[in-house]
Amino acid sequence: MSNVRKPTALVVSAVVPYPPIGGGEKRTLRLLEAIERCGANPYLIFRGSPEDGARAALRERGVELEFVPVPPTTIPRRLHQHFRRRPSPYVPALASRLAALVAERRPAFVQFEHTQNAYYFHAVHGLPVVLSLHNVDSEMVHSLARAHRPGSLAWLRLRNRLHSMRISERRAARAADAVLCVSDHDAASFAGVADRVLLVPNGVDDEFFAIDPRLPASESVLFFGKYDYEPNVLGIARFLRHGWPLVASRRPHARLHLVGAAMPGWLASEAGASERVEVAGVVDRMDLELARSSAVVVPIWHGAGTRLKLLEALAAARPIVGTPLGVGNLGFEHERHGLVADSPAGLASAVIRRLEHPVLGMELAAQGRRLADRYRWIAVTRPAEELYREWIEQALKV
Repeated sequence: MSNVRKPTALVVSAVVPYPPIGGGEKRTLRLLEAIERCGANPYLIFRGSPEDGARAALRERGVELEFVPVPPTTIPRRLHQHFRRRPSPYVPALASRLAALVAERRPAFVQFEHTQNAYYFHAVHGLPVVLSLHNVDSEMVHSLARAHRPGSLAWLRLRNRLHSMRISERRAARAADAVLCVSDHDAASFAGVADRVLLVPNGVDDEFFAIDPRLPASESVLFFGKYDYEPNVLGIARFLRHGWPLVASRRPHARLHLVGAAMPGWLASEAGASERVEVAGVVDRMDLELARSSAVVVPIWHGAGTRLKLLEALAAARPIVGTPLGVGNLGFEHERHGLVADSPAGLASAVIRRLEHPVLGMELAAQGRRLADRYRWIAVTRPAEELYREWIEQALKV
């Protein structure tokens, strides 16, 4: 297929996948790369301002980037948003720009990342549309609501957001020609709602499989993730208070290493006051952090979907200790791929057990890497690529 005939694929996202640190950024980037492999030029439209260097870095990967500024929130806009049951603001300039791009480029298809970007279907009327879901967001909000006292202001706000999110999800799924979901559980949520549901799980980069599987002698326990994602903050705070002190009292050389961006000040202070806890913040090489770790803890009690950080730790051959939700939807088995416990004390006991038994750690790590091998990005994106190729071929016939 020559470059002259290469059609455009429009992708609307609330995040720019640069730098590709968080799970949402990585998934969006891999889907953009899949579009490019299938013979289309991905054109990414982003609400907001990108990081310095994003445009050049994405261009090297074959992705063209355009950003649409988001106007400041006003009371009338907020009221209109609530009236229309939209969980995030509607940006008229984005709808106008989309309509103009459709007229200029006649793209093969349009992909909307996340439900919040599916308000603009009317702007691309007549084109194939794919809704790419990173989670069933209504389930995540429902899970977060359970962390608050019923009737409290936080609970009421989350319940209202839950209702808005559920309406938006169902409306978008019905309007889309195809919906991409990350797990069988998520796909089942849209059975009978969407015409075409494709399972495209979260994946893992090949670089993590290159990490030496031998575990270090140090007793370094790692947690990593973005701290502006509330389930991460709630989970690690609970483990810090009720799990880690039990590990620290039994293992005098154990250290808990916290990696990731946007940690709130109160959590950083709490971590700093805890015994043998280090806050590393953002790191340049996540593979090196994993290589230095003896175990990875995934203390997640709220949220939905699947966690890329779990797949990365499995691919790195690092023993996992996590909650059922933290390791869910990936085929992860207790005592085979890692250790599972539902309470902070149970997680602490599992961490202690792993540190006390090096052979167990190596066995779990080896099985975990085999599990992660099923989730290499080049494999998990195949259903999406089949869809992209189908629509690209249709566009070339017009």
